[in-house]
Amino acid sequence: MFEVLKILITLAVIVLLLNRKVKMGNAMLAGSGALFLLSGLTAQHLKAAVVTTATSLSTWEIVLALYFVMCLEYQLRVGGIVNGLMETARRRLRSDRALLAIMPAFLGFLPSLGGAVFSAPLVENASKPYKLSAETKTAINYWFRHVWEYTNPILASLLLASQISSIPLNLLISNMVWVTVFSIIIGVLFFLLPLKKTSRHVIHPATSQDDSNSSYYYVCLAAGPILANFFLVVAMDFSASVSMALVVLAMAFILRQNLGNIRAMLAHAFDRKLLWGIVSILLFQSVLRQSGTIEEIAVLLNSLAVSKQVIIGTVAFVAGLLTGTTQGFVAIAFPFVAVLAPGDINLAMLAFVLGAAGQMLSPAHLCLLLTLEYFKADFLKTLLPIVLLEAIMVIAACIVVAIYG
Repeated sequence: MFEVLKILITLAVIVLLLNRKVKMGNAMLAGSGALFLLSGLTAQHLKAAVVTTATSLSTWEIVLALYFVMCLEYQLRVGGIVNGLMETARRRLRSDRALLAIMPAFLGFLPSLGGAVFSAPLVENASKPYKLSAETKTAINYWFRHVWEYTNPILASLLLASQISSIPLNLLISNMVWVTVFSIIIGVLFFLLPLKKTSRHVIHPATSQDDSNSSYYYVCLAAGPILANFFLVVAMDFSASVSMALVVLAMAFILRQNLGNIRAMLAHAFDRKLLWGIVSILLFQSVLRQSGTIEEIAVLLNSLAVSKQVIIGTVAFVAGLLTGTTQGFVAIAFPFVAVLAPGDINLAMLAFVLGAAGQMLSPAHLCLLLTLEYFKADFLKTLLPIVLLEAIMVIAACIVVAIYG
């Protein structure tokens, strides 16, 4: 039982620090320190963990992929593409319902911490004909922003999940495409189809050929890099870092970036907080492997005849609920996937769906807190529909595992 106690104390340290707004990287480093001391590891073990993290190809793959993701974010934002797409959507789309979903969904492609607050004003604008409550607007913005978490190859959580579980990224994403499609469908059915207009709200269409050409320009520049990256990773089996590097290079030519702008982009992309967070998570994984704690817990749970599905699902959900981040639940739950079900892509999918459900319901989730603040919405009333939809998602994942697992 001491093995369980060790991991519980370690997780308590991490969660406590995260809840006190300590940066993810520092919280994970503290967790590594706690686990190191509790496990009685030596300096040799620590050196091995550090060397493994620093020299592993997978570490550099993730770091470089995220670096180029931040480059793309800079290109889309500074190049005026995001703003241009928003204006295009306002003019061209004849459906306020579509706007309610498309704006948070598109911005959800970009891995920006707290990015839900950028789509909140657009949801506010598109919701005017319906006179929605603050809680409904918050739930719509929150739900559609996160539908891509299972399939977006530029998200750190998927890169980490692939690296820890040793399941190729393209296979992991391919196995969860249905999850994204399903989350969009139930979101549309629950939030959008029941809406009835209470007032007229005109979205003015483009009025000239120039406006029409401009619309296509921004749509292509916004969607093109994301679709190209998805195709290269999933269909062509490129590594995420190489794929993102090629996309960024192509965008630099398309946008005709000069040397000064490229230097500014490269400097901006060096997001110390994000990169340090990822490296700290990977170091935590190395310390965890050195300690042998997960293997010891696995032996204990197997002796109690607890099913792998129950263990992995429970750990993932609780980790998501406690940390409020996808990186957090992946860092905690996927070592169990690697040990208890190595290479089992269906159990990896189950862990991801349950972990995502936990973090969507977590009071520590930054996107939820920022959107609640923007709309001045009630926490519990906002979460009620989210609870229902996440329950449907979890049931569907369990059915898939029962059929194909």
